[in-house]
Amino acid sequence: MPLNAINVNQESPQTILLVEDEFAVANDLQIILKKAGYRVSGIAFTVEKALEIIHQQRPDLVLLDIHLKGAQTGIDLAWQLSKEAIPFVYLSANTNTSILEQAKMTKPYGFLVKPFREKDVLVALEIAHYRHAHSIELQVRQEQALQIKLTDALSERSNWEQRLLTVARLFQPYIPFDYMVLGPEREPTQNAFRSYSFFRIGLDDYQTIGTNTFLQMTSLSMEKYQQILSQVPYDGEALYNGADFVAICRQNPLKALIAKTFRLESNLTIPLKTAQNGTFYVSFFSRQPDTYQPNHLALLLRMQPSLTLTVDRLLAFDKIEQLSEQLRQENTYLLEEVKTGANFEEIIGTSPSLLAVFNSIEQVAPTDYTVLIQGETGTGKELIARAVHNRSTRKTKALIKLNCAALPTNLIESELFGHEKGAFTGAVDKRVGKFELAHGGTIFLDEIGELPLELQPKLLRVLQEKEIERVGGKGSIYCDVRVIAATNRDLHQEVIAGRFRQDLFYRLNVFPINLPPLRDRREDLIPLANFFLAKIAKKLGKRLTGLSKTSLEQLQNYHWPGNIRELEHLLERAAIMSTTPEIFLRESLTTHSISTPLASQSTTFVKPFDQAERDNVLAALKQANYRIRGKGGAAELLNIKPTTLEAKMIRMDIKRSKSAD
Repeated sequence: MPLNAINVNQESPQTILLVEDEFAVANDLQIILKKAGYRVSGIAFTVEKALEIIHQQRPDLVLLDIHLKGAQTGIDLAWQLSKEAIPFVYLSANTNTSILEQAKMTKPYGFLVKPFREKDVLVALEIAHYRHAHSIELQVRQEQALQIKLTDALSERSNWEQRLLTVARLFQPYIPFDYMVLGPEREPTQNAFRSYSFFRIGLDDYQTIGTNTFLQMTSLSMEKYQQILSQVPYDGEALYNGADFVAICRQNPLKALIAKTFRLESNLTIPLKTAQNGTFYVSFFSRQPDTYQPNHLALLLRMQPSLTLTVDRLLAFDKIEQLSEQLRQENTYLLEEVKTGANFEEIIGTSPSLLAVFNSIEQVAPTDYTVLIQGETGTGKELIARAVHNRSTRKTKALIKLNCAALPTNLIESELFGHEKGAFTGAVDKRVGKFELAHGGTIFLDEIGELPLELQPKLLRVLQEKEIERVGGKGSIYCDVRVIAATNRDLHQEVIAGRFRQDLFYRLNVFPINLPPLRDRREDLIPLANFFLAKIAKKLGKRLTGLSKTSLEQLQNYHWPGNIRELEHLLERAAIMSTTPEIFLRESLTTHSISTPLASQSTTFVKPFDQAERDNVLAALKQANYRIRGKGGAAELLNIKPTTLEAKMIRMDIKRSKSAD
């Protein structure tokens, strides 16, 4: 096919814009192009006129003279054409080396040297069209490959921070940056997908900056940082260079803070607005004032739908995984609760002291205030905690409990706050802590007086800021949790002795509930005994009608150092050994009585509390032949839970005998 007829048979001839200030040259070119089947959209003698024509109708290609009339040259127009992705071929006569180098930087699709032949023009145009078409095809392939790599990076099994770093590295060849921010519009409360920044410190080296690091670099408090975030006007996609960037920093305090800290002068931002999981932002910053161009924004806009879908699915899957994990954990706790046989409403009695407790529960339950339940061992502190939770607005969520005395010191922190995989030896998987599990519900910290002193500041932080940090974690996690604590110790005395922090005591002692011991509510003894006998009869499959008159008198005269728990175990033993429907107590209660005040004894020998407690534990172990659990075990003799006794033995460095079961 002849060169001068390359477009004759095309239904839509290609449009050429001539930008040439010599009329004769422009006219000759117009004749050549029309003869070859091209359509000339216009002839412009200046850059201003050329831009006007382009805005009216976008040409397929521009023939552009380097030297033009007016303040702007063809090279100035070439930069504009590059931004708009419009191919162009330079026309030039005598051009010095400096101007030629400037022209090359604009990446033209060809050069025509004046004077030129008709064949030279048509060949140059054909080559330019070919190169442009294939450059678009290459660009599409590259963008598709980039999209696949970004999707794969976000979907990897590695931690979130590493995934975002991979994303940053993938973007660098396409959109250069010195500082990049990726993450949700607002910091999440429960999931791991927090914002991270990446500060370029080398060719392919980046400093990862999380929230805590950012606060250290900017000397901001968390409170001030949260205040700045609340003032940020989150907008749509935009690019800001030079003066525009300075102007947006006046409106956006976060951008201003970032720009000042890292000496940045331009910014490109695009939001990924997910369907269910809020907005995820990708934001690039540069130290140069004119880094970001329309083609950079156009690239992001083309990739926006697929990236949004990937992020939305990622966040949705994480939310499902969180809910599934929480459900698994809650089921585990519920199974444990079922095994205990406890019922929220098993608070039996009508004594004035107990009715006062009921009144306190009704007053505090609807609020979110912290409750401190104080009472001797066996008085039913856990049942009171359940009653408070069951009458609160959080009753549809879980009540998570943790016995602070039942775990070794080195495991309590992990149990409370969770840990990341690899945080310590044996941490083969990530673990969700009790506080995180109780999000939206209530956590019951039993035997809070046993909490090690070194962990008390961390619990204080949770109460003050409602934030936790997993062991080995790099960021805080917001936890909306109501705290109910219980203790059989006098925490005020513990504070005086230096074993409990005063500030933590005041944080816990917002609403105290004091449970009366059983000896101070003797009118509840018979109802409690009847209740336990009915439950025991059902469990044993026996017909039990009640206690003998003598047994009732024994109950009334006993001091009950173990309170309600001691009463229940006493009745269980009597029921097991009973051969008649009427129950007779077969053991003497006077031998364990502590009704005689120590002050009235003729001889008094006082030991330090810790030593007395250790001696008591050792005596119980010796009497039980170092058997901890079961009937007649040391835990039963001491009227405490076996797990509590085991924790005390670890704390007191008491070893189990080789003969122990």
